[in-house]
Amino acid sequence: MVIYNIGTGLVISRREDGSWSPPSAISSLGVGWGAQAGGELTDFIIILRTNDAVKTFSSNAHLSFGAGLSAAVGSVGRAAEANLRVGDGGCAACCTYSCSKGAFFGCSLEGSIVTTRRRENSRFYGSQTITASDILLGSMSQAPAAAILYHALSDLYSTLS
Repeated sequence: MVIYNIGTGLVISRREDGSWSPPSAISSLGVGWGAQAGGELTDFIIILRTNDAVKTFSSNAHLSFGAGLSAAVGSVGRAAEANLRVGDGGCAACCTYSCSKGAFFGCSLEGSIVTTRRRENSRFYGSQTITASDILLGSMSQAPAAAILYHALSDLYSTLS
């Protein structure tokens, strides 16, 4: 079965000093093929384990190729994916975890294009020239509007380490 996905989200990086970068807005559009049935709404956490992975997400656009397994029944669902991301910011392997809702089961091979939502970043930060690299790899201070996100990430990170 051929599938498609479309979505928007944020990417944020953990700095060497343990703090979190400001968030950068992204969007994705993809297609896939696999044995699947049903429909689901999914929230993803993409693990960028290296500085090269953050640089890849800092690019204007990149391609993602990978494989995944997913299941959801009602408000309980999980998925795991492994993928390779390639773009003008480099190439990096990433792991993806998620929580899903719906009635769905499947496994697939997928490809997607992920782009930086420059207009949203410009609006949020008040600068027409800001880039995802400035946000994720630069020395910008944390965004006060993302305080709830920083608190949730710190709580999550402290329980995992």
